[in-house]
Amino acid sequence: MNLIWSKESEDDLDSIHDYIARQSPWNATRLVERIVLRAEAVAEKPMRGHPVHEFPESGCVEVHEGNYRIIYRIKGDSLSIVTVIHMRQMLNLDRLR
Repeated sequence: MNLIWSKESEDDLDSIHDYIARQSPWNATRLVERIVLRAEAVAEKPMRGHPVHEFPESGCVEVHEGNYRIIYRIKGDSLSIVTVIHMRQMLNLDRLR
């Protein structure tokens, strides 16, 4: 399955890295690497995730890596990462469009 990162999800990764790097650049890089590896693993077996509980009608699915939610959508033979957010962040429907 093809893995596609949306512009928003790439921005999310940059923001996560920048925030954590204030305390530890090494930990920031490591976390982003883990998120990317998790997304790549999901692209191999996309049914691992579960529907986004706030918006099940969105058609989005999520998996977790540490305290982060990797939210994606499957379209044909592509898996598109929609957003990556911290578990404590509120998710609004606009982020899933």
